[in-house]
Amino acid sequence: MSGRLLPAARLAEMRTAVPVEPVGPVARPFGMKRSRLTVIAVVTALCACGQAGAGPVPTAAGTETIVLSRADQPKAHRPTLERLKREAASSGRSLEEVVRRYATRMAATSSPKPTDFEGYDPSVTDPDVTIDGIPYAELIDLSTLAKSEGITYEEAIDRFGSQSSNSRVIDQLSAEFPDEISGVRYVDRQAGLRVGFKGPVPPRAVELARALPLEVTLIGGKGFSAAELRQAQDTVVSWLRSRPEVATMTARPDDETGQVKVTVQPKVVPDDAEQFKRGLRLPRLDNPHITVEVTLSAEPIDVQRE
Repeated sequence: MSGRLLPAARLAEMRTAVPVEPVGPVARPFGMKRSRLTVIAVVTALCACGQAGAGPVPTAAGTETIVLSRADQPKAHRPTLERLKREAASSGRSLEEVVRRYATRMAATSSPKPTDFEGYDPSVTDPDVTIDGIPYAELIDLSTLAKSEGITYEEAIDRFGSQSSNSRVIDQLSAEFPDEISGVRYVDRQAGLRVGFKGPVPPRAVELARALPLEVTLIGGKGFSAAELRQAQDTVVSWLRSRPEVATMTARPDDETGQVKVTVQPKVVPDDAEQFKRGLRLPRLDNPHITVEVTLSAEPIDVQRE
């Protein structure tokens, strides 16, 4: 397996605009049974029902939401894969086998690639070809993903085959609006994309998003950017690492809520958790739209405070 695609559980986080590495894994909060738990922020999915095109959808005060319905977005154009699907159906072979045979034929007739590198073995080396814009290495990974998700290979290609081309558009959005993007994430099992902005949704962002073959929700007025959220996390982490009462800790940003979520293990378990949190005297953040949520852990968090 090439490893170019991530497991299904990670696909929804692909290419986010807040690439912050956590300080450590999340630990068990007080009062929970002895098991490794992850603190999950529960967010309400925005509903695009009843809205077509790029019309604004009523949202909470101070925000703007534009939904580009999937029905109005471009369809993925994959004529070769469609032909291979028909060939698989008529021959009785699996689509994976038909795709592999086609990739092997393409590699054999294309310009020769260097084969003198150490470890080269034509019997186990994947053909270095692209089919309908999808590298064959990713098509292999999609086959593995289909098995792990319990879906067909065809469905995996339909749902996840545009990952590389989508990433190029997401990269362009991030490059053109570095101070405005608050976060980018896949939703609805890769069927949609949600893009947040600190201020109003730029018309150019809508233009770029129209190139994506999936439903796109653009949310304006979030009040913070990804860069500000990263800076806020760095500020909080730096402060907590200097606190003598903190044994271990972890932190992560939540670009949906604008929160820095922190889990702290005290050196001495406090009788009053709320009093301990107040005693941390967290620094005031520059952006009032960004807040900090602190959870206490009775167990060590793997990263030790220096």
